Amino acid sequence: MALARCDEHKPEIIDPDVVGYALPLGYPSTAVTCDVVGCEHPARLWLSAEERAAFVGGQRIFPVAGGARVRVSDDLFPN
Repeated sequence: MALARCDEHKPEIIDPDVVGYALPLGYPSTAVTCDVVGCEHPARLWLSAEERAAFVGGQRIFPVAGGARVRVSDDLFPN
């Protein structure tokens, strides 16, 4: 499951489970907000190695906490 986090709450760079991020469609004017309690800033979707491979393979919709699924743009960024 992708992590929805803003710039202020992005995962630690040393986290081996997070290998890059993709931007939700419309970012930064997106409906996807940071999943940290109390934060309402626009979020990026931080992807695991498995999700990154799926992205490279053409997948553009990823699940996030709460059961929602988010469509991302065609750009992938490294940690």
